[in-house]
Amino acid sequence: MNTLLGVLLTTLLFCSYFTIGAAESDVPKGKKISLTVPKLTEEEINSNHMPFHMRCDACRAISFQIREAFDKGRRHRKTDLEHHEILDILEELCSKGFNDYGVKQVNGVNRLSGPGLETEHVMGMTQMGGHWPNRLRDMCFYYVGEAGEVDMYDTNKEGSEKLVEFLCYGKGVYGRCSKLKAPIKTEL
Repeated sequence: MNTLLGVLLTTLLFCSYFTIGAAESDVPKGKKISLTVPKLTEEEINSNHMPFHMRCDACRAISFQIREAFDKGRRHRKTDLEHHEILDILEELCSKGFNDYGVKQVNGVNRLSGPGLETEHVMGMTQMGGHWPNRLRDMCFYYVGEAGEVDMYDTNKEGSEKLVEFLCYGKGVYGRCSKLKAPIKTEL
């Protein structure tokens, strides 16, 4: 049932992309393009945890969503959020905030794709659903527990990229991206 749902969602996204985005495409008229559904590894299909090679993308997606949630929470305020408000925002986000993420094959590599990631704008089919929202949810709660909600909030106030630097390009658990090159925008 999950596989059928995934295929249906992928097909719907594929059709939506070409219906909505066809006029904006960089593909010259008359040129054929070929898109395939990502071929997932055994780990990507069955593991309850985020596959190691996707943890940097996951960290950056989580950082983006946290930043967006904090900015939305502060939008109409002149003062900082209270501790209980920060907790509520993070609880809501980590519980429900990752349904727009899936897997897309970019240059032959399966990558997470969704808001805040450069892979969102790379042409290709994205497989949504499955374990991806739950894996991101678990990582989100893990980061909140490790870094602390107030430290995350204070770091976010320092600037838009400070949170992703803190969570993803630091040391130890905060270094999911530190051994990787900076993200490069790629087109198929």
